[in-house]
Amino acid sequence: MPAAPPPGWPGDLPGPDAAEFGDRVTNWLLDRGPGEWRSHPVLRRHPRALSRLLIHHLDARLAGLRTSYSAARRELADVVPGAEFADLLAAIEADGVVTTEMLRQARLVDEALSGRRWRSRL
Repeated sequence: MPAAPPPGWPGDLPGPDAAEFGDRVTNWLLDRGPGEWRSHPVLRRHPRALSRLLIHHLDARLAGLRTSYSAARRELADVVPGAEFADLLAAIEADGVVTTEMLRQARLVDEALSGRRWRSRL
């Protein structure tokens, strides 16, 4: 019986012990990275390399969102009207939440690709 995937595992990707995991993991990773990555056959051949690249990409994206949030008042106060400024910050924050979850999932997938398996706990 295959072990259950860990908490936080992507709902749209079979667990690492499922037969279809190997067939689906590359597209799952590519769907979360820049579209240009699809044009590089080497990334399709090496899903572990792709997962590491995605983790670095998402880390950088999250850092960029943090910088954008902290600099917004200083850089955009004269660009975004005061009434909409809270909406701007909320949009940046929402993207940060999505990116953080995507990063967590990418790290779990990377661990699975490196051979880690999880056991259910009582």
